[in-house]
Amino acid sequence: MVPLFSNLDEYELLTISDALHEESFEDSQAVLTEGEAGDKFYLIKEGNVVCTKRQSDGSIKEVKRLTTGEYFGELALLTDKPRQATVTAEGSLTVLWINRETFNNLVCIKELLVRKMGTYNIELV
Repeated sequence: MVPLFSNLDEYELLTISDALHEESFEDSQAVLTEGEAGDKFYLIKEGNVVCTKRQSDGSIKEVKRLTTGEYFGELALLTDKPRQATVTAEGSLTVLWINRETFNNLVCIKELLVRKMGTYNIELV
C-alpha cells in the first residue's frame, strides 16, 4: 500500500489502479528533467531515485532521495510550472505513472496532493 493512498476507499483505490501505467528505467537513466513541462505523476513501485537541482553557479545539487512507495512529479501537474528538479534512477527502477489528463480527472488523488503540497519543504523552488 502506498502511504499516500491509505485514507482512500476501495472504489477510489480501484479507480487509481485502473489508471496506472508501468515503466522501467535503468541505473542513471533520467525519469524527468528539470525545466521540462510536466505531463506525468509517478509512484515508485520498486527502486530508488535521486532528485537533483541545478544551482545558479551551474553546479548540480542533490536535494532528495526517494524509495519504493514514494512519489514525485506532482508539483508540475498541480502548479502548471516546469519540472523543479531532475529525477534519476539509482539502480533498477520501476514506476507507475498517471498522465496529466487522468490525474486531473482523479479528484481523490488531486485533493490529497493539494493538501500535502502545503507541507513540502520548498527547497526545490
